[in-house]
Amino acid sequence: MRQPSLGRPVRAVVAASAVLLLAACTAAQSAPTQPSTGSASTADAAHTTAPTTPTPTPVSTFDRSAHSLDDPTSIWVVVDKKRPLQPKTYVPADLVTPDVPHTNVPQLRQVAADALVTMFAAAKRDGITLVSLSAYRSYATQTSIFDRNLRQLGRETTLGLTARPGYSEHQTGLADDLGDGSSCDLAVCFESHPAAKWLAANSWRYGWILRYPLGYTKITGIQTEPWHFRYIGVPAATEMHDTDVKTLEQFFGLPDSPDY
Repeated sequence: MRQPSLGRPVRAVVAASAVLLLAACTAAQSAPTQPSTGSASTADAAHTTAPTTPTPTPVSTFDRSAHSLDDPTSIWVVVDKKRPLQPKTYVPADLVTPDVPHTNVPQLRQVAADALVTMFAAAKRDGITLVSLSAYRSYATQTSIFDRNLRQLGRETTLGLTARPGYSEHQTGLADDLGDGSSCDLAVCFESHPAAKWLAANSWRYGWILRYPLGYTKITGIQTEPWHFRYIGVPAATEMHDTDVKTLEQFFGLPDSPDY
């Protein structure tokens, strides 16, 4: 059956509609894509962005009450210008002589002596020479040194350099003045020597600390002594190192000791 022929007006309308449809499609394809603000976009962002978890602050479990700070037999006994030994004439019962290079025959308490020998051996392996200069000093010896310095140096200088008898760490048997056998032994210039730098960086590994660091005289009452080291045991020395605390007064929360 023959289809009826479209009239010219109808054909014109169809052609015009086709042109309009083609133009609309072309415009849609060329239009810039706008970002979606719907829930799908939010879900995608949440899926691709990792959640931020705060890093927890380490909590120290170190027990600062493990040893007495007052008992002269304690390895943590704190002696300064406000804290004399009790009694002031205290003598350690376990003094021994460590087998290390020295200028004066050293005596230390057994635990400190053992740690000193180990530390000297480690320094030697690293090519560092250490020398023990002055370890245990009795009440009588400290009296002699203090009186001599008073005569030669005057009161103000002596009080900044030398503890009164009964107030000296040397009397505990847990302290030793260390050097390298040079002209800077027992002098501030020792601080620039390889031996002093090695001690400052490593002594804590063996339970020793630099007792009178630079800049802490108002706390310790003693001017900087890069040669004076004190044994407190590996756990306490490690905790001081890890927390970057420089003095025993600060570490144990004790009052400053600028003067007697």
